[in-house]
Amino acid sequence: MASTMVQVPILMSPSQKRRLTQKAKAANLTMAQLLREGGERYVPADDPTLLDHMAKQVIRETKKTIRAIDKTLALVAESEARMQALSKTRKKG
Repeated sequence: MASTMVQVPILMSPSQKRRLTQKAKAANLTMAQLLREGGERYVPADDPTLLDHMAKQVIRETKKTIRAIDKTLALVAESEARMQALSKTRKKG
């Protein structure tokens, strides 16, 4: 860490401060250490490559689901046609 430090005022709610103080104490860190380490480790969730991968996965799964629905609808149509044919046969007989 650099030998010169700068002060960064941070506003937070009293409940946030209590939670962070408890976390720092549990980790045997000062509040400043906890906040510095947490800030360094933070990785934004809006990584474009991650979002692109997730979007492609959603598209693949959606296409798979559509195929399954189409197959089910075809089976239902076949079943309905068989039931209509049986119904006509029974009426004639």
